Amino acid sequence: MDLSVNTSGTYATGSSKSALKSFAKKTDNTSNTTKAADTAAVYEKTTTEKKDSANKIYNRDAVVAQLKADQENRAASMQNLVEKLLGKQKGTFDLANSTNLAATFRQAVQFASPEDIAKAQADIAEDGYWGVNKTSDRLVSMAIALAGGDTDKADELKNAITKGFKKATAAWGEKLPQLCQDTYDAAMKKMDDWKNGVTTAKDYADYLS
Repeated sequence: MDLSVNTSGTYATGSSKSALKSFAKKTDNTSNTTKAADTAAVYEKTTTEKKDSANKIYNRDAVVAQLKADQENRAASMQNLVEKLLGKQKGTFDLANSTNLAATFRQAVQFASPEDIAKAQADIAEDGYWGVNKTSDRLVSMAIALAGGDTDKADELKNAITKGFKKATAAWGEKLPQLCQDTYDAAMKKMDDWKNGVTTAKDYADYLS
């Protein structure tokens, strides 16, 4: 009978010896695997990075600069719109009253027909296209559109409306007629109502579509 000494110092038969060799081989394999794993853990560098929306890095200065540029563009657009609208309103007012026609038409001499004057008078009436209500509605609808419906931008755009009103006044070189002043006042009141939730963008849907 083949007897061998096992790891505990006792004797083992041939079959036991075979089992011990198998066990030793498995132990060596496990040891090698563990060493390989340890080596990988020590020497291998990971090349992947976990990324998600919360871990994105933004250039703060670039974001701030973009927001500032957007604000300036929004304000400039509003000012220009106010200046143009009030300028056209004043031109219609002058035509309706047959006053300052040379400046109205930007020509030295220009005569308006009775039909033109009658239409201008209808346009500046209370419910006319260039009347206080509809003109101020258009101004507010433009402000809402530029603000993207964000009431937090109401004060910014109110300031732009004021600057636009002053630019319109300076462009004509004289005080604007009461019609334009009333339109400005109505627009500011409507901006406050929108800001405070008294009205919403839906109230200006006809102009925003």
